[in-house]
Amino acid sequence: MRTDTLEHLRRTMEAQLIRAEHPDDFPYLPPIPASRYTDPGFAKLEHDGLWMRAWLQVGHVSELPAPGSYFLFEQLEKSVIISRGKDGAIRAFHNACRHRGSALLLQHSGKAMRFVCPYHAWGYSLEGELKSVPDQHDFTCLDKAENGLLPVRCEVDRGLIFINFDEAAEPLADFMAPQAPQKEGYPIEKMVVKERLLIEMDCNWKLALHNFLEIYHVATVHAKSIAPYLDSPSFVVALFANGHMRFATRKKKGNTIFEADLYKPDDVADVFSQCTIALPTFPNTFFALDPGGFSLQSFWPAGPDKSIMEVRLMGWDVDSDADREHWQAMNGIVRNILSEDLCLFRSIQQSLEQGTIPQLRFGYQERALYWFEEEVDRRIGADAIPESQRVAQVLSGQMQR
Repeated sequence: MRTDTLEHLRRTMEAQLIRAEHPDDFPYLPPIPASRYTDPGFAKLEHDGLWMRAWLQVGHVSELPAPGSYFLFEQLEKSVIISRGKDGAIRAFHNACRHRGSALLLQHSGKAMRFVCPYHAWGYSLEGELKSVPDQHDFTCLDKAENGLLPVRCEVDRGLIFINFDEAAEPLADFMAPQAPQKEGYPIEKMVVKERLLIEMDCNWKLALHNFLEIYHVATVHAKSIAPYLDSPSFVVALFANGHMRFATRKKKGNTIFEADLYKPDDVADVFSQCTIALPTFPNTFFALDPGGFSLQSFWPAGPDKSIMEVRLMGWDVDSDADREHWQAMNGIVRNILSEDLCLFRSIQQSLEQGTIPQLRFGYQERALYWFEEEVDRRIGADAIPESQRVAQVLSGQMQR
């Protein structure tokens, strides 16, 4: 993290710790319509205007350790092969044979030096080229060069793999640029995925993500699990372009649940030991960088009232019995902490579906939630959203440049 950012962080934390009134220069946040979390029509707007156009974080390079390694992205009613080629490049392809559409790969992850359709054995290279067709003489005028696997845009940022279904979307580097300086001094690209969790939730994906965009609930919901580690009154928020954010909170005990007497690289900046630095990444990813490792969380829709939380526990590239035991224990700890949140989500969804609560209200500590909702509308396009469901654009003056 840059020196000017650190100085700004210290100033804003000191100001936050002595704040006793609503900031004079902060605008009123209008209520958010509840139908944004219940209406199938709004979910369709999100699918077309957001999910099919945004850069989506789908994994980490450590999940593809060698040529032929692959895993499947299976969200948003899509199946996409993410694989490492013989040249080391990471590529993405729709998991569909060009013959009659059968899925090529049926296992979530593995290794395959060629993609062979299990239906009629059409074979494709790791670069997506159609290489073999049984009884090819029966396919008049078949041009193999024109029938390779259909690619999906795929780029890597600091070890994190992203895909985008929109060929016209901006480069990933441009999309991530507003947030990029916040990761300086933390070598995410050197990490590995230690554990992976998939958690089904009975709520809209945005309601689940909201939970991780504020610290307001921590003292109540996580009184014994997380709150003892965080100096919550020091919590500060920075809003960036493209819907990204940065949260910072001083550590109360000098560590977090992820700290352990295990290996930590020397090139992790001190700020990550002093503060919990969280980097919500639009549209659906949250993680808080910590010297001991962190939980990389993505939130996916499975319907207006259903969603999936995908969690990767990220640690350092160490292979030892102590390290394995640590991350197995962390799996249980993280599940227990998440359960403290999850038990509340269904009741929130029901209140909105039943019309009990027609609007949600956000305060100053929840301004990140409002910024996120504003960006959802900016991505979809306000003109495409019914007026009764739009979010007023009021926070642009609060964005850090």
